[in-house]
Amino acid sequence: MRCPLITMSAITGKPKSEEIFSYMSSLKGVGIDEVMIYPRSGCEIEYLSEEWFLCVCHFIEAAKTLDMKIWLYDDFNWPSGDAGGRVTAIPEFRLQAISTKGESIGQISVKSRHNSGLFGEKYFPNLLSSDAVNYFIKCTHEEYFKRFGVDFGTVIKGMFTDEPSIGYCCHDDYIPYYDGLKDDYFSYSGRDFDTDMKNEHSEFYLNAITVISNRFKSCYLDIVAKWCKEHNILMTGHFMCDHNPISGVKHSGNTLKNLSTLSLPGIDEIYTGFDDICETSLFGMAEYASRQNGGAMAELFALGPSDMSYQKKRAMLYFAACHKIDNYFLAISHFDMRGNLLVKDYFNTFSVDQPDFIGVRELASEAKSAAVLSKKDFVPDVCVRFPFAASAKNIASDVDTVPFLNVLNELTFNQVQWKYITDESPSAPIIELDSDFNITLNGEKYDISKIKCNPILTDMQGNAPKGVFVRRFEDKTFVAINLYSYDGEYLINGQKITLNKYDVYFSDVEKACEKAEVFSPVFKVTHNNENVARTMHLNGKKRAEIICKNDTEATIFVRNGVSGYLNGEKIVTKNNACELPSGMRCLYKKSAKLALKSGVNIIEAENDFKYMPSVLLSGDFSYKTVNGEVCALELNKRETRYRVGEKIYDFGSISYEATVEIPSDTKALKIQGTDFVTTVYIDGVCIGTKAFAPYVYDIPSSLGGKEATLKIVQLSSIAPIFGDVCFWDEEVKECGWRGTPAPEGKAFGFSKIEFII
Repeated sequence: MRCPLITMSAITGKPKSEEIFSYMSSLKGVGIDEVMIYPRSGCEIEYLSEEWFLCVCHFIEAAKTLDMKIWLYDDFNWPSGDAGGRVTAIPEFRLQAISTKGESIGQISVKSRHNSGLFGEKYFPNLLSSDAVNYFIKCTHEEYFKRFGVDFGTVIKGMFTDEPSIGYCCHDDYIPYYDGLKDDYFSYSGRDFDTDMKNEHSEFYLNAITVISNRFKSCYLDIVAKWCKEHNILMTGHFMCDHNPISGVKHSGNTLKNLSTLSLPGIDEIYTGFDDICETSLFGMAEYASRQNGGAMAELFALGPSDMSYQKKRAMLYFAACHKIDNYFLAISHFDMRGNLLVKDYFNTFSVDQPDFIGVRELASEAKSAAVLSKKDFVPDVCVRFPFAASAKNIASDVDTVPFLNVLNELTFNQVQWKYITDESPSAPIIELDSDFNITLNGEKYDISKIKCNPILTDMQGNAPKGVFVRRFEDKTFVAINLYSYDGEYLINGQKITLNKYDVYFSDVEKACEKAEVFSPVFKVTHNNENVARTMHLNGKKRAEIICKNDTEATIFVRNGVSGYLNGEKIVTKNNACELPSGMRCLYKKSAKLALKSGVNIIEAENDFKYMPSVLLSGDFSYKTVNGEVCALELNKRETRYRVGEKIYDFGSISYEATVEIPSDTKALKIQGTDFVTTVYIDGVCIGTKAFAPYVYDIPSSLGGKEATLKIVQLSSIAPIFGDVCFWDEEVKECGWRGTPAPEGKAFGFSKIEFII
């Protein structure tokens, strides 16, 4: 079985053929079989130029050699449909909108895209025009096929369309417009568009959005899907605002029906926001689309952040699988990190830039199991009619979708199985919205007490815990996932189990009874690399402090194009930054070893970014941030001894070593209280690597009753390099994405070590 993890590989810089092969080999080495070529901010090759297609060729040739598959992305950045600006360069191919209320009623306009600095200020493509869409295909799909057609359907597996939308220009009371809309409106409804609009007819928005939705499907989705099918590749991707019914309808029309046009339909879940109010609706949409098409995909993890544990990623894979999703697009695998100079507010990567990259191997194995699980079906206790009509009718109002989304969450966390439906009439009870957004159950006021709720898993008081997701399958098995509830004991059929955050419980996996012998040796600590710490220059401030408890040596890395000063002297940087992760090296130069005096040292720099520091220090020191008027780093000596339960804040890799007596009847070693990638050696022999709980390592029976050297090696993520990003979010007023957990909250170490008897 091929691994269903697919990296969204952001092509930055100007990668050479040998660099591409090395990159692809690194992915293959951790079990990744499929890669999407993703032209994105930071790419320094002209999109759709011959140089670009040569770069793509290098990826395809590497994939052939390594027995991997390629997915193509259908534009530069997003949204799809513009061919990197070629489509909207033609005035008649720009998306239009019509005002439906107020003094400007009936006014037709072409609205420009927001000037985010990410795309620049330009227009949106008119995906309601078949001519514009055919031109888009000519610029992109046809150019790929012209060069790589022999690989379509073999090495090249599919094409990804990203947030194509008809709603980008529809602010306030505007709806999408195209030449012929008024005639189509009359043909569909038998009514006059202008009259209904001016008189605010109760069915105006529903009729108009239905017609526009059909047009979007026929002009964009059907045309692209037909092209992909004729060229023997899959069409995959997801829509804009797929998490919210009203916004989704404005951007994509009848979202569920249109989504099912894709041969591999998908959703966008880059937040990994298990407790987000929209989460259950979003995955319910994926489950519906998968039922129609025999599979679905999810784009995952991009807003990570860069220190998201593999335990949480694993939980997301199984949560997706419980909604029949069997392909998992990993956002993002940066070729290098220069894209962070443009996309400044968030960062995650599936690449060797992560010290704990080897953990992907375990995630890849779990992904295969998740994809198998996705083929299991479940019988709904109730069905929920997707609220297209109610959303379309209220598209220009301030109606609140929260009550509807709350109902889906109430059903989910009371362990009521539900499925989205569209026009069908199933035998199960039906929950739906009327035109006033009132929620009904079989035509009467919604009341969950009228639905049979028999939770499989409860808290110790017998209640269904909010935050624990349970899926009951047709074959009587079930899966329970602790998405965001408390760590601790729960009941399943009266029997106690322990379910910590992000744990996944399978009813059909036999649970072994364990006897444990706890031991707490004092470990010798070895830091396997120099530590790396950033200075932080917020809101235009150039000054930062380095507070040294002792005289300290450090190498200073300064980003290309930045001027850095230490205690008033310009920092001279000449050498390559080989100590930094590979994706950062080309963007920095390093100094010689410099002496930092005991006390306060001043670092000055400019143009500091959240995930692209202006200045980094490397050396044999520990550090913590001190947040005051300026952000300061306090440097100290590193730990050389470790006791179980302590925490060590560091970057990269740490080894713990101790001599231990292994009990004669020992079966395994168990480590608790960590979510780091952790490898265990006994007398120099590796007995396993784990990326998530349970951290249980089988011990050969031949070692029982013997004294041995126990070595534990832990790997961090790249996150400590970026410092306290929570402090950044709190202080930098223009930050676009907030709520990122502080990397310093994650520390090396563990709370308990046991021999399992």
